[in-house]
Parts: sequence; structure tokens; C-alpha cells
Amino acid sequence: MLISKIKFKPVISKLLLISLGTILLGSLVSCKTAFISIDKISTQNIGKTIYVTGKVVHLAPFVDNAAYQIEDATGKIWIVTSQTSPQLGQQITIKGKIEYQSLPFAEQELGDLYLVELEQLDSPQSINNN
Repeated sequence: MLISKIKFKPVISKLLLISLGTILLGSLVSCKTAFISIDKISTQNIGKTIYVTGKVVHLAPFVDNAAYQIEDATGKIWIVTSQTSPQLGQQITIKGKIEYQSLPFAEQELGDLYLVELEQLDSPQSINNN
């Protein structure tokens, strides 16, 4: 009986290591943020961090921060930033957090989704290195 426990102990240790490695790898993959098109951004995604690429089509400077609107083939979305605004017409990729601003007006909800810029990236390829 003692001999059989000794023989299986290395096998059990290896299985535990493999299981632990699988769990860690799975948790890393699940933490990765998504690169999505603008039309896929919805109220179900509020609070999630995503990557989006688009062309800057509008700029709106404020006192302490700024906003700019980007457009891709599927739609437009406003980005709020405390960093330097990109140039009008510039193609950019950003990492941002999805937020919603409620605006009730005349018994209607006129609120809209927007992104809070977390980071401006040079290109979509640079997100693969993070």
C-alpha cells in the first residue's frame, strides 16, 4: 500500500501543476480586453475596457480635459480624455472604458454611450504586445 502511494505521488504533483497552469492561463486570457467595432458598443458593456480604432472627425476642447469623436465603418463615438487631443483626421487606436451619460428630457431618455480614454496607441498591432 505504501509503495503504490509513492509511485502515484509524482503523477499527482504533475497533474496539480498542469491544473494550476491551466487556471492561471485561463485567468490571463479572460482579463484581456476586447478590440471591437463601434457598433458593438452597447449598454451591456458599461464599465468594460475595450480597444477601438477610428478616424478623428470632431474635436471639443474643455477647461480640464477634452473630447473627440472617432468614426469607423460601423459608427461614431465620443471619447473623453485628460491627455492631449489627437489631430482632426488622424487614424488612432485607443484603449478606453465604456461609460453612459443619462440625459432625461421631456419624458424621453436621450443619453448616450461614450469612452473614457485610458491610453492612445499608435496602431492596432501595438495592443498585441501588451
